[in-house]
Amino acid sequence: MCEKIIEKSTPSTPLESTPKVEYRNYLEMAKYGHYPLFFEEWLNETLPVESSMPTRKATHNVRHVFNLLARHNTVERKRTALISMDKVSRQEFIRAFFRVVEEDILKETKTLQ
Repeated sequence: MCEKIIEKSTPSTPLESTPKVEYRNYLEMAKYGHYPLFFEEWLNETLPVESSMPTRKATHNVRHVFNLLARHNTVERKRTALISMDKVSRQEFIRAFFRVVEEDILKETKTLQ
């Protein structure tokens, strides 16, 4: 299962990961319930709040934040960058992230007839 979650880097960049690959890896981990970027408290205070965010806006928000996080190499530094965000922006990012994950899961599931 871990092989499916973490994409291999290309031979030309063995130690670097592009923001796009990193973005997909975090989405894949989230599908299986692993959220390394978020503290438990953030999830508990953010997720019970209902908000309907269009998928397009959520995707744009998440990609923008991941582009900002791409300059940091470790999960700890990425978390620190998220800590430095104001609370409202961070909560909006978390909601958008889960909206994108939900949309990704729904794309993969077969429709019931």
